[in-house]
Amino acid sequence: MAIMLVLISQQVYTGNAAVATAPPTNTPRGTAASNATDTKVPISTKTPTSSRTPTITRTPTSSKTPTNTATLPPTMVILGTYQTPVQPPVTEIPPMAATPVASGDDIVTVLLLGSDTITPGAVARTDVIILLAINRTANTVTMLHLPRDLFVYAPNYTMAKINTIMNYGNVTYGPGGGARLIEDTILYNFGIKVNFYARVDFVEFQNLIGKLGGLDISVDCAIQGHKLKSPELDVTKAENYELYTLPIGFRHLDPYTALWYVRSRGSSSDFQRGDRQMDVLRAIWRQARNAGILAQITTLWPEAQKIVETDMTLQDVLGLVPTAFNVDPASIQRIDLTSGAQFKQWYTADTGSYALLPIPDVWKRISQDFVLPPPTNRLGGESPTVEVGAAMPLKGYDQVAADSLTWAGFTARLIGTEGVVNRQQTVVYDYTGNAKPSSLQSLMKILRIKKAAVIQKPDPNRTVDFRVEMGRDYGTSCIYELPKEFQDVSGTPAATP
Repeated sequence: MAIMLVLISQQVYTGNAAVATAPPTNTPRGTAASNATDTKVPISTKTPTSSRTPTITRTPTSSKTPTNTATLPPTMVILGTYQTPVQPPVTEIPPMAATPVASGDDIVTVLLLGSDTITPGAVARTDVIILLAINRTANTVTMLHLPRDLFVYAPNYTMAKINTIMNYGNVTYGPGGGARLIEDTILYNFGIKVNFYARVDFVEFQNLIGKLGGLDISVDCAIQGHKLKSPELDVTKAENYELYTLPIGFRHLDPYTALWYVRSRGSSSDFQRGDRQMDVLRAIWRQARNAGILAQITTLWPEAQKIVETDMTLQDVLGLVPTAFNVDPASIQRIDLTSGAQFKQWYTADTGSYALLPIPDVWKRISQDFVLPPPTNRLGGESPTVEVGAAMPLKGYDQVAADSLTWAGFTARLIGTEGVVNRQQTVVYDYTGNAKPSSLQSLMKILRIKKAAVIQKPDPNRTVDFRVEMGRDYGTSCIYELPKEFQDVSGTPAATP
């Protein structure tokens, strides 16, 4: 996934000028750094890779504004003791987190960052923060989304929301300082060592999606929010917005709608937005691999260095290619987070804004899971297989269901429309004779069906454990709907932070 961000983005600039796109957000962005945001509110398959190039280097590549003199980013003091914070913290600084126990596998950790701006070099919040653990031994990938409202200790700075820390580091330490500070922040608070980072902004993300010809994505829950009628319209005028609903289904999104999809949260939470962002990363990987982009790495790399801020070298990227080629979708794991389970809700004393304090004991387990391959004992060690079909009027629901099931550890395959009944309600055939109860319960939860929709049909000669035939009811089973008071677009547009 990291390779995709670095490589696909740059192709827009190969023989073509960058596309100037209006800011796809309902909230105009300022340029002043701020500590507060404005919110209120796979089963592991041990298949050896074809080649291993373990080259974890810290040699920065050129940034968006190359200089004649290479400036190494600073190393923050965080081990043993740390310096007195330059700003008094508004809450107690937690002790440094322990480093997870190493598995012995060859793991590369990449930090993917998305900046909330359309202006290169401008001060902006880092509202997309996703960690990837790429296991080159097990051919697996684990994703972890860090909510932007996390309130953590930035070494030598103070307690702050994580999406403001990169700004502070760049302003205080110069180019590269922001990335190193946020990496050290992750190490201090979660014990996770970051090997590389890659950062893009709004324009680059849309260019990336444009080069793919749009984004093919499984939307497993409809989402509603205010969206510009056209990306070229003035973002400050309410009349340029419409109340838009993206329904459940396998959708093809244009670049602006793809950005709206990963940013919108007016009718959902930041955790659900993080899940969508990880869905998009997986979709980008799938499209890029199918399009043969991985084979063009050496040719595309020089242009990539000009538009993606990263400290990865060509050799580093080449070391990740075998995993990008060979990883199975069922071996891509997403660690899901919820507000009440991993965080304490808290309001900062200085600004009164909403924040999340990580619960140390819980995050110790999360950090350990992050550096391990997707465990073979997921779903009670049942290793479930499932085939999914949909009659022609419902085509696309099968892809959405299969994509959702692979996140949980199912090995899923599509069976098309042949022999599939055109149904009103989704039906599950259990060929195991209830021998895999954890898998069945998970399947029912993911597809949002009740026990009455399960048909027991034990088959000792089965080729799969479950068969799913999608029904029309799936299309109306979930929607993130805006509250009624925020659905009117005649006044000031509702914020989409």
